[in-house]
Amino acid sequence: MKKVLISFLIAVIPFAGYMQTTVSARDVIAKLNNGESVSYDNVIVTGDLDFRLILEKEKVKDGPNVIFKDNVTYKYHVRESIQFTNSTFNGEVIGYFHNDPKEELHIVMFHNDVVFNNCTFKEDFLVKYTKFYKNSSFKGNVFEGNALFKYSEFSSSVDFSNSNFEEIANFKYAEFPMLADFSTSKFGGEAIFKYTVFEDKANFAKSEFYKIVSFKYTKLDEFIDFSNVKFNSDAIFKYTKFPEGVSFENAYFDDYADFKYAKMYEPVNLKNVEFDGETSFKYTEINGKEFVTYIMRNK
Repeated sequence: MKKVLISFLIAVIPFAGYMQTTVSARDVIAKLNNGESVSYDNVIVTGDLDFRLILEKEKVKDGPNVIFKDNVTYKYHVRESIQFTNSTFNGEVIGYFHNDPKEELHIVMFHNDVVFNNCTFKEDFLVKYTKFYKNSSFKGNVFEGNALFKYSEFSSSVDFSNSNFEEIANFKYAEFPMLADFSTSKFGGEAIFKYTVFEDKANFAKSEFYKIVSFKYTKLDEFIDFSNVKFNSDAIFKYTKFPEGVSFENAYFDDYADFKYAKMYEPVNLKNVEFDGETSFKYTEINGKEFVTYIMRNK
């Protein structure tokens, strides 16, 4: 009997460390409302993590902080730090909600550190218009639903590296004041970086885009790295300026590549870049010179 029990324990104990504890999303919100920081590892979060349940709520009707002129804006202020690692979220993460009939906009403001690393989000992750006032990290995540970071504002470097965006990844108009790292990530749905602001370096090296990706009108203040990136569908860089250089070394474009009106400045690395689809370099310039002329002179 003892041998059987010992054998059973030997078989079960190694798996005990991998068993995930279940946590209610409402309990997480309750802790934050109680002034407690939250830190979880290897848990399953059940229900929607709905930040509209945060008690510190600011109602804005007019003035410069109103986002939509005819709407009332509710801002939910999260003062405590949030950390989730190696966890699964079965419901939505709701930091944004627009109620059209009531003309209400609900958005969350994070005043402390926000960390979601190596997590899986089964539903949408919605943080449109959110401000991250401190450090934030989202590396190694799987977003099975839409990842909505449109108009989000960050205050520190942000790590999205080694993440998997299975649906739409929307970073349109988002602002990154420091390093933004999207390296080795996979974008299974449409990827939108149109009008996104990168004030520091941006890294997309070794990432892969399976559907259309747009960097149209993206504002780049520093160097951006697309080395070893694979573009499997349309890649739009129309009107984009690269004032401090760009690398497309070993990048592969399988479909349409649109660089119309783009302007690049040294350092420009196009070593071993491959275009297998249609291209548009009409009015494209490198260091003020027409694109094809520059390429021919620098062969």
